[in-house]
Amino acid sequence: MKNITIALFLALVACTKAETVTPVVVFGNKLEATYNTEGEYQQNVKVKITNIEDSRCPKSVTCVWQGSVKVYLTLSQSGIAKDFVLEFLADNSKPATMTVTLGNQKYLVEIADVLPYPQNSGEIKLKDYKVTLTVKNA
Repeated sequence: MKNITIALFLALVACTKAETVTPVVVFGNKLEATYNTEGEYQQNVKVKITNIEDSRCPKSVTCVWQGSVKVYLTLSQSGIAKDFVLEFLADNSKPATMTVTLGNQKYLVEIADVLPYPQNSGEIKLKDYKVTLTVKNA
C-alpha cells in the first residue's frame, strides 16, 4: 500500500509540473488564434489578438449592410511591438491584410476567417472566437 501511495504522489507531482509548449509556426502557414492568447511564428515573431468587434449581419436576418469584424492585434519580435487593426468583411470576398514593420523587417499579416459567424440568438463571447491568420515575410 505504501508503494502505491508513493507512486500516485510522484505521478501527481509529475503531472502538475508539465509545461505547455506553444508550437512555433512556419511563416506563411495558417494559425488559428483565440482572444488574448499568443501564437508564435519563426524568428520569435509573436501575434496576439487583443480585441474583437463584430458587426456582421447575423444569419437569417436581412440587413442593409453586410457588416464586418475588426480584429485588434499585436505583432512583436525581440521587444519591439506594433498594435494594429484588421477589418474582415462579412462576405469573405477577400482576406484582410496589412504590412507591419518591426525594426528593419516587414511582415504581411492576413486574416482568412473569423468564426463563429453571428446568429440572431445572442452575443458571442470574446473567448469563443477563432481567427484564422497567416504571418509571412513581406
